[in-house]
Amino acid sequence: MKKMLFLWLLLQPCFLLAWQGDVACFQYNNATFTLNAPAVADTVYLSTSSRAAVNANWQATVQLQYVPSSSNLARVYVMADTTCLTAPLCGYFVQIGGANKTIALYRQDETKNQLLLAAPDAILSQAPIDVHIKVTRNQQFEWQLQYALDKGTWLSTTTILDDTYTQSKAWGFSCKFTKTRNTAFAFSKLSAVGDAYQAPVLPPIEHLYITEVLYDPFPDGVDFVELYNASDAIINLNRCVLSAGKKEVRLPAYSLHPEQYVAITSSDSILLEQYPDACYENFLQVPTLPNWVNDSGRVYLLSDAAVLDSMVYSDKMHHSQLYDAEGFSLERVPVDGVDWFSASSDVMATPGCRNSQSQILPDGSTESGTDKAFWLSDSWFAPQEQYLSIYHRVEEGTIANAWVYNLQGVPVYRLYNNILLAAVGSTYWDGRDDAGEPCSVGIYMVVIEYITLSGKVNGVKIPVALGT
Repeated sequence: MKKMLFLWLLLQPCFLLAWQGDVACFQYNNATFTLNAPAVADTVYLSTSSRAAVNANWQATVQLQYVPSSSNLARVYVMADTTCLTAPLCGYFVQIGGANKTIALYRQDETKNQLLLAAPDAILSQAPIDVHIKVTRNQQFEWQLQYALDKGTWLSTTTILDDTYTQSKAWGFSCKFTKTRNTAFAFSKLSAVGDAYQAPVLPPIEHLYITEVLYDPFPDGVDFVELYNASDAIINLNRCVLSAGKKEVRLPAYSLHPEQYVAITSSDSILLEQYPDACYENFLQVPTLPNWVNDSGRVYLLSDAAVLDSMVYSDKMHHSQLYDAEGFSLERVPVDGVDWFSASSDVMATPGCRNSQSQILPDGSTESGTDKAFWLSDSWFAPQEQYLSIYHRVEEGTIANAWVYNLQGVPVYRLYNNILLAAVGSTYWDGRDDAGEPCSVGIYMVVIEYITLSGKVNGVKIPVALGT
């Protein structure tokens, strides 16, 4: 990066030529700019070229002959994307004054200001004001504000990270004043040292997939799109865009680590309320999402105008046994595959988590230890000590019914009732009947009937002993 040094050598005749703006409103004597504007309420400025943006240090001394307020205040713009400091701009400035009578660093987003750092309130409550400010920003976009009052000890604020703007065209200062303060501002010891920011050349994003989509939420619910990083590198999502074909939404900065899921939604609280088993730590809330219509549409994942991934959805992609797909997501299996399935009935969606139709077991393995579709945790169990777990690993889209029968052939407990199963999952029996009463000690039969997506009907009977 080319070092940009702006030490304003105040004794040089060419110095004044570098500044532009409301030049006629300022006098320049003894290395100091003093406001000398007409006696009317106004906001005036001076600016000069500066590309300093990182590894940067900006300094200025500001003198005010009054206690500042929201009507009479000074600003030192350290970065601006335009030379006109009174126009809507993108950049950063230090404000001396305001309603809180303090010194504060702000980010300006066109016409809106965002407070970043501030000294304590009311430190500018006695006139005259003589404050020296220093603002620094390092290579990692960490900001710090330092200040010294009346040539006293340097004091510092905390630090904050902000990389919203990385380019600058100018820096300078402005005065907002009422008609009686038209000569009450002075600026001196102005310096700006720093590097122009050069964006690193980023490798193309690879192996980032759309893995789950909820396009038809509950009436009071929200859509979500889930992504999965199947690469070996951390991917910053601020390089990505979600689209429905027309409207595009750029994602905020978010580091998606290898083998991590993220569910992107417009309300993480509503999503968690409706899917309490979701992985909330993998939620990313954004102000808005593209408008995905309920019946059919397309989801695009873009980066640098290139399509990273896309999927076409429709209600016909859901399981035929689902009477109403409202609130059910579509899950991709495997994460880089071409097939999509309805999420299992017991969860309906798995935002931020391993998909319910995944063939990967909860412990991360792909082997169940058996070639059977259903198996039990034990052949004998005592409900006072442990429950009986009924595990399964089936084809995506499998519908199941299951009961526990006694030796007389009477069903005592219903395990599944026409449930769309997750590809891998489990349920349990606590040794009670459907009325909640403890079952007698003895031999019972777990009976399971299940139908695959292709229509094949299967049956399983597994005995188990209930003890004490």
